[in-house]
Amino acid sequence: MLLIGLMGSAAVPFSLILVGTSTGFITYADSSERSVKNLAPIIAATPDLTDVQLPIGCKYLILDKNYQMRETSLEGSDLDRAMEYALSGKTNKNIHKQYLFVTREDEYVVLQYYIGSQFINEWFYHHFPSPEILLSILMGINCIAVCVILTAQFAKYMRTQLFPLFEATEKVAEQNLDFEVGHSKIKEFEEVLHSFSDMKNNLKSSLEKQWRAEQLQREQIAALAHDLKTPLTVIQGNIDLINETELDDEQRLYAGYITESSGQMGVYIRTLIDISRTAAGYQLHLEEIDIADYMEQIEAQANSLCLTKEICLHMETGADLGTFKADKLLLERAIMNVIGNAVDYSSSKGAVYVAAQKTDQFLQISITDEGSGFTPEALHHAQDQFFMGNKSRTSTMHFGMGLYITSSIIKQHNGQLILKNSDMTKGAQVIIKI
Repeated sequence: MLLIGLMGSAAVPFSLILVGTSTGFITYADSSERSVKNLAPIIAATPDLTDVQLPIGCKYLILDKNYQMRETSLEGSDLDRAMEYALSGKTNKNIHKQYLFVTREDEYVVLQYYIGSQFINEWFYHHFPSPEILLSILMGINCIAVCVILTAQFAKYMRTQLFPLFEATEKVAEQNLDFEVGHSKIKEFEEVLHSFSDMKNNLKSSLEKQWRAEQLQREQIAALAHDLKTPLTVIQGNIDLINETELDDEQRLYAGYITESSGQMGVYIRTLIDISRTAAGYQLHLEEIDIADYMEQIEAQANSLCLTKEICLHMETGADLGTFKADKLLLERAIMNVIGNAVDYSSSKGAVYVAAQKTDQFLQISITDEGSGFTPEALHHAQDQFFMGNKSRTSTMHFGMGLYITSSIIKQHNGQLILKNSDMTKGAQVIIKI
């Protein structure tokens, strides 16, 4: 197509020139030369040169017998060359402009004529370049236009053939492996698509095996956690009965050890159950909640939590918050997890700031403490399971699950958990955005 287009780019302007020449609109290249030579005897015999009709583009220089200029239609370098030709007979180096010397009775005439095609029409002659130059310009424009058009068409064709690959990579990026990879008419692209399809199928098979293994592991952990609750309940019941009998000091010490250890085991079992529930996804029980009333309940619970460390709670609730649908208990747990973290990280007699407001159709709850803030590592990993970036927490039963559970609950509400450090307190700031 490129070769045909370039040949056409040259053929079309040539055809236009030929048509113009055949119709008499454009002269032949030697037309001026022939006309001037035919006029030379007439110019020599005619007393008044103005009576002679010179061809288009033909100019003259009239000299007396002493080679002094009488009259001319030439100027600049053309005039100098014409004078040089009259004095020395030296030909012009410019092949397109030639000269003819004519002797008259009392004067000499030097005619300058043009070698090349010209427009017969005066307006075209003065406003357009010569047909040869116009031919070159048209050929150049046509060649560029052909290259641009064919490049654009080829690029469009390439994009069409690459579309199945773009579509496949987009679906994989969306973590969707349940699709059929398309095909391309270009052999090399088809080979790439075939390889991509094999990779996608292998990846899907591998992930399904991994998912089934993880699912089985979660189910086993959940079953084990529930199974452990029964013997633990028996242990706790029996130790309660033992504590009601008369015991000496040594027996009471041992019974205390058992009570404390069974309590810790209960915490571990509840953590295992939380892990399995979070991984599987909570069952949401959505209900319409009045946000202002809901935040009052949160404030009551947060106050009781803050009193344990003599921490001042600053609660700010925006106006006209309205209502929204959420799982009341799960969302409460998510918010209280964050407030509990803020209390744990705050020093005694410090402050915790909670603000609820509605912005751009989002409920945004911000919890800020006056602690040391998130470390760079915590900002990236605090929502991961079992992350314990700060070992200075006051809670002895911290397993790094609080923000992970909170993040899971918020995500199931189509929300987002944002972690940052507060510019106001320099402490940690957690924003729940739903």
